[in-house]
Amino acid sequence: MEDEVSSNEPTSDDGPNARMVRYWNSSATAPWVTLQDRLDALLGPAGDAAIREANPKSAEHVLDVGCGCGGSTLEFARLVGKLGHVTGVDISDQMLARARERVVEKGFAQVTLAVADAGSFAFEPASFDHIYSRLGIMFFGAPVAAFANLRSALKTSGRMTFLCCRTAAENTYISTAVQAARPLLPNDAVPIPGPDEPGMFSLANPSRVQDILGRAGFRQIELRRHDERMRLGGPGEAIEAANFSLQFGPLTRVLNDLKPAAREALISAVANAYRQIDGPEGIVLQGAFWIVTARP
Repeated sequence: MEDEVSSNEPTSDDGPNARMVRYWNSSATAPWVTLQDRLDALLGPAGDAAIREANPKSAEHVLDVGCGCGGSTLEFARLVGKLGHVTGVDISDQMLARARERVVEKGFAQVTLAVADAGSFAFEPASFDHIYSRLGIMFFGAPVAAFANLRSALKTSGRMTFLCCRTAAENTYISTAVQAARPLLPNDAVPIPGPDEPGMFSLANPSRVQDILGRAGFRQIELRRHDERMRLGGPGEAIEAANFSLQFGPLTRVLNDLKPAAREALISAVANAYRQIDGPEGIVLQGAFWIVTARP
């Protein structure tokens, strides 16, 4: 495995990108590492659908944006083989540390991992056959400039494919916990980003996606709806499912600041909401995504 690291040293900038770097390197997001296997099981099927859409071939070069703990990076490395190459970039040091371990475990020499902001990193121009992202591309503070930077890294024959969330209301595997917890929290405890601000649902509006990518220089932009049943826990596992869901959604921003009694009350409220939908398959909620494709 090759390894290159670009600096994410703190600066005086407190804009959206700086705040994202802090958040994705904080204790709030540490569970993305400790729960890596379970999160891959939850999010992997939707990501795999987007990988099938990308359809990489042997010997091709792929850029995996927001690669996290490396699940999709590993799959691309398998698909492009030893003659190909996969570059995974992420702003989270802690998640990339896990990705490095997994790449070594698999023995993939055709992988490079970099701590980098893909929206501004100086990639070699026209060097990738594919750019891909599984839910890692919704957080750019200046999305048009960021996507233009990515477009410059694509070969003229290349293609970008990414998975992003549709609306919060459609993604009940996230919104159910937030709605159950909200009465127990101050009004501003779980800030809701505006439609033009970075966040999980910043690319929910297909017209906005078309506008951003078009202004960034992409063409043949297509969005396909993809729905996934998201299993948070088995039958009778409402408490366990509540504990799990609170470690990867918007509530991670407040959980660590709660006193033990308040934390237990919040978990209980979410578990009660899950009991209402518990069935033979357990706690199963809706995931709603776009699979977006575009060409430079």
